[in-house]
Amino acid sequence: PRQSFVMVKGAARLLPAEEPPPAEPPPAKPPCQAPGQQEQHLHLMMQLLRPQDAIRLAVRLESARPRRVRYLLLVRPEEAGAEAETALLGVDFAHEGATRCTLGMVLPLWSDTQVFLDGDG
Repeated sequence: PRQSFVMVKGAARLLPAEEPPPAEPPPAKPPCQAPGQQEQHLHLMMQLLRPQDAIRLAVRLESARPRRVRYLLLVRPEEAGAEAETALLGVDFAHEGATRCTLGMVLPLWSDTQVFLDGDG
């Protein structure tokens, strides 16, 4: 299945199938990022998921290690009523141009889950 994303300043959001892509041009990418690198990262992260899962939100995080690239993903199955299977995933790339990624964290989100992120962003 085809998935469309809107990317803004290191964050990507899945567009619903019935919503057309935005008409405005995409924002300029940060100078430290190669053209198409975020799209490549999204493609590699989607390969980690089960076929029925979709990335609802992907946010690039700051990393304590200078070369490591980290993302926080909000993932849930595409079928209706699957909110009970929502999870946060932490995904790591060894460096900006890495061609594979690893899953570093899996946190299921239950109806009574509270998530607090500490730090400055």
